Amino acid sequence: MALASGPPVGDSRSMAAAVGLGAGPGRRQSRPILATLALVLAFAGGAGACANPAPDDAAAGEVVLYTSMPDPIVDRLKGVVERQFPDLEGNYWLSPGGEGVGGISLRVVRGRTADIEERLAAEIEQGGVEADVIWLAEPSPYEGYKDMGLLARYEPPADAPIISAHADPDGFYVPGRIISMVVAWNTSLYPEGLTDWADLHDVASSAFPAPESGAARATIKALLDHHGTEYFSTLAAGGGVTVPSNGAARDGLAAGTFDAVAVLDYMARVAKASGSPIDFAYPAGGTVIIPSPIAITAGSRNPAAAEAFVDFILSRPGQEIIVEIGSFYPVRTDVEPPEGSPRLESIPAFDIDWGALAAEADEIMVTWDDVYGVG
Repeated sequence: MALASGPPVGDSRSMAAAVGLGAGPGRRQSRPILATLALVLAFAGGAGACANPAPDDAAAGEVVLYTSMPDPIVDRLKGVVERQFPDLEGNYWLSPGGEGVGGISLRVVRGRTADIEERLAAEIEQGGVEADVIWLAEPSPYEGYKDMGLLARYEPPADAPIISAHADPDGFYVPGRIISMVVAWNTSLYPEGLTDWADLHDVASSAFPAPESGAARATIKALLDHHGTEYFSTLAAGGGVTVPSNGAARDGLAAGTFDAVAVLDYMARVAKASGSPIDFAYPAGGTVIIPSPIAITAGSRNPAAAEAFVDFILSRPGQEIIVEIGSFYPVRTDVEPPEGSPRLESIPAFDIDWGALAAEADEIMVTWDDVYGVG
């Protein structure tokens, strides 16, 4: 599929001094991350694209993936990509030593959505982005990246029945998996289960991931829009705490530290299947159906291999593997969801404006810190 670059990315080496962004992994930089990106955007436009070497046309070589997916899932995906795997016609276009290509290797940079956003902002200020492919939890960061010229247009394979409602209408990103936040509980304490977000108010010890998680940030916005700050104030007053990630929520529930949590559906599904005393439900009042976008950078050093990787993720075998290794919902209509899962269209869902989420991300973080006394 053909790639076309978007508008140019700014290349000013003085940006770091202008915006005061550090590259460290701390929870807060000197400015909230989206405010920093807004200042970076002010420098973008006419400054020229990132200075990356001209790519080879062969779909081979290293692909650098920036992602917020958990390490165990990324490790399994990396193994799939780097071993022999045929496309639908039987051509080993992703195999080291395959027919006519040198194969693809995957170098992964992993962190929470906020961590990846910070790293990308720092790299833009320094004049170049290392990532060939970006795969984060939810679409809101990509809206800013489109405007900054960070992303290349990408056309999925013509025969791929991608759920079109979740693709970028401008063609800069496509969903690579679908995730949602659920309520999960300790089955020995709540044998009858929980049904909705409000049920977390009634448990003795609960946890909600912080908005540095992109999926949590989207869900927090939806709950703020529908129930106001009072929902989280009540949660905190009743003993609910914030945790840094969905993984921390899942682990705390499995260990008995928490009685119930908000957590990503695939994490709860895998924990339950592995024998943890956990069950979960898609909240009756609604959750956010989150298309987790995958995009190729405009300055990719290896766009042909990056495109081959994304094509593979969107292929039927690729999506079947995504379901198998991650227990994610697929983005193709011809691939079945995880065994025993409800049909995606049957899950009660909140409407969400991803552009508004991008604009409100810093405000959400401030509200979160105020409610939970962070900072």
